[in-house]
Amino acid sequence: MILSELLARLFGYFSIACWIVVFTPQFYENYKLQNTDGVSVTFLTLWILGDILNLFGIILQNLLFTMLLLALYYLMADCILMGQVFYYRKYGVKHHIEEVVVTDNCGASSYEPIATETTGLLNTVEKKPNTRFLVRLFSISSIIIWSALLGGSALFFFHPGQNIDWSQLQLVPQLFGWGSAVLYCCSRIPQIMQNFRNESVEGLSLVMFIFSVVGNLTYCVSIVLESTDPTYLLINYPWILGSGGTLFFDFTIFFQFYMYRKRTDVVYKHIRDDNY
Repeated sequence: MILSELLARLFGYFSIACWIVVFTPQFYENYKLQNTDGVSVTFLTLWILGDILNLFGIILQNLLFTMLLLALYYLMADCILMGQVFYYRKYGVKHHIEEVVVTDNCGASSYEPIATETTGLLNTVEKKPNTRFLVRLFSISSIIIWSALLGGSALFFFHPGQNIDWSQLQLVPQLFGWGSAVLYCCSRIPQIMQNFRNESVEGLSLVMFIFSVVGNLTYCVSIVLESTDPTYLLINYPWILGSGGTLFFDFTIFFQFYMYRKRTDVVYKHIRDDNY
């Protein structure tokens, strides 16, 4: 076995390890709060649909065994997480938003809503001008990045000098693969928009998205290390795009965690105080 194949398998199994634990922080977050209002159901629904198409595409295209293992695990974890979301929305603790004074480092005070028991944890707040600007910036950035990504890919694969055996591409598996890639990338958008709308990331686990980024990166690396043959890369490209293409959206969620961290800290402190 040559070094690149060995590294490909190591990165592949490391990616599996990340995805095995990726949902655990969110499971715990939901259990701790006894509430899942912070998780977008549309986000999870698109994610599950993407996983289903991903599984069929991998089986029909006869791709790497590690990719098949991941696809099966994705579906199992998705079902558990979706079940938890609906369970806590029906039987979990309810919260309502109260106004409290939050003082920044400069001594300035402002009123911030925090969560307490009885009604919804993440009531929609009025969209401020700053939020509208961020939504527009996110939308424009998404269009620019995706246009550049797809344009660069087209130049690479359709360059006259590329020796690609187009007969190896199977239409149905590729359609499943491209469908799953689109769903994966679009799945983050409802969660991002919900976070912007609520100006909050309460109920979301930052660790889950960290594991997701690391898992997706190592997943893409494992595919590329297996072979750099243009035909092989083209066959696997929907799966590379489905993992790598989500990184921009995941980093947007990281930015939201940073931007809304003060409000989240206040909310969780209040919830902890209520438990004593």
